Amino acid sequence: MRCMSTIPCVQPLTWTKGHSGNSTRVTKSCRPARKMDFPLGATASTVNLPETVLSWDELKGIAASTETGKKIAEEEKLRSQGEGSPHVTAKLRLFGASEDDVRVTLYRDHAGWCPYCQKVWMMLEEKKVPYRIERINMRSYGEKPAWFLKKVPSGLLPVLELDGKIITESLVIMQIIEQTFPDIPMIPEEHFDRANTLLRLERQLFSDWCGLVFRPSGPGPFGGGARKQFEETFDKVNAALGELPGPWFLGGDTPSIVDLQYVSHVERMNASCLYWKGLQLRSTERWANVERWFAAFEERPSYVATKSDYYTHVMDIPPQYGPGYSDSSDEVKEAQLKIDGHATWRLPLSLSSSDAEPLPDSMNPGDEAARHEAAYKLISNYDAVVKFCCRGMGERGAKQFGAPLADPTAVPNLNYEEKVDKLLRTTVLLLLDGSAGVSTGETSEEGKGVASCLAYLRDRIGVPRDMSYPAAMTLRAHLNYIIDAI
Repeated sequence: MRCMSTIPCVQPLTWTKGHSGNSTRVTKSCRPARKMDFPLGATASTVNLPETVLSWDELKGIAASTETGKKIAEEEKLRSQGEGSPHVTAKLRLFGASEDDVRVTLYRDHAGWCPYCQKVWMMLEEKKVPYRIERINMRSYGEKPAWFLKKVPSGLLPVLELDGKIITESLVIMQIIEQTFPDIPMIPEEHFDRANTLLRLERQLFSDWCGLVFRPSGPGPFGGGARKQFEETFDKVNAALGELPGPWFLGGDTPSIVDLQYVSHVERMNASCLYWKGLQLRSTERWANVERWFAAFEERPSYVATKSDYYTHVMDIPPQYGPGYSDSSDEVKEAQLKIDGHATWRLPLSLSSSDAEPLPDSMNPGDEAARHEAAYKLISNYDAVVKFCCRGMGERGAKQFGAPLADPTAVPNLNYEEKVDKLLRTTVLLLLDGSAGVSTGETSEEGKGVASCLAYLRDRIGVPRDMSYPAAMTLRAHLNYIIDAI
């Protein structure tokens, strides 16, 4: 899954003490009368696209004038200074310190999809440790740079460089961070024994998840019993979250290392158990403490910045863990229709906390802000995105990687560049003015080639790499709206 960006392991889990505003709308009156010179519609379609199209510069000006555009621009300015909210593209985090005082460099995956990188990333944010970030491909998505392999011959992520010393293995990294930067403690000494017990339970949960999702269902301990085993272990996790006041495993007002160790994989369990097994882990009475725990995380900037959506997860989990095995139940069929977008990437879009993939109010900016974010992000790298789309009718790269949607050496078919460019500008205009109606119609024979280009982009919009979940969903839906019209 590679599109908007500019770029073409189970660890031991024992913790020890002894290691040293106002809305903006675009009206038809502000659209210059520039006619499209290729057909946009066909008799099979009932979708009407705008008759005029704006230039990228004109669209950029409109996007920048929206409240969302102004907010994103201010965030980008702060980010360039090492300040502001955490973000997947940040290269430096200072928390008010001087850049000369930075002792830490975090090497993590480029897209924000590695669960082991996520927990270390969140810990640095929660403890407000100044650090630099170097983003490196996971092997499934492309080549690792030679300079990194010289520094870390195994190529494994995450890696922490502290005062020039290279440290690998996520829990070891977290332990050293805690000992080196103790000002905001994340493992209270009085809870060491409880922490180690919970870390062992997390490994049991991880093992049971693997037995459930990555093996075919059937009789015996590797099939029919796998779901029962997983649910029973998840019951224990839920019970542990209810043993102390507050939402966290070790109590208190903020998450601990134990919470970070759990959340990166439980987030992936939410998506994968629903998609391949029809098992809903969110918003259930049975696991109410887990739901309360997620609600607390979804209020924290460190988690909001690192969280992926279900579609991204079910695409990026197999390259990392192996294929998931689908059950044949109606629950699985319904879940896959939703997560794959067949039933959900359509206009009008409605996202809420009651969805199969719940969007909490704390992470829901509303329809207009989501549309404007998607437009802003598309505009910011439009030239590369246009060419990226053209891979949909191009040639596969000479070297293939493990992730089926990753093809960094693919050759785009630039014969489609002009049509793709105009349709993406139309998409941006609809995102900005909110005038797209209900998704209907069917792609014409004439439009199938350029539709394949747009679908190539649609299927590779990733969270958090490219944009937030609400923005990603609205961009996917608007691309389908255009596909219906051509």
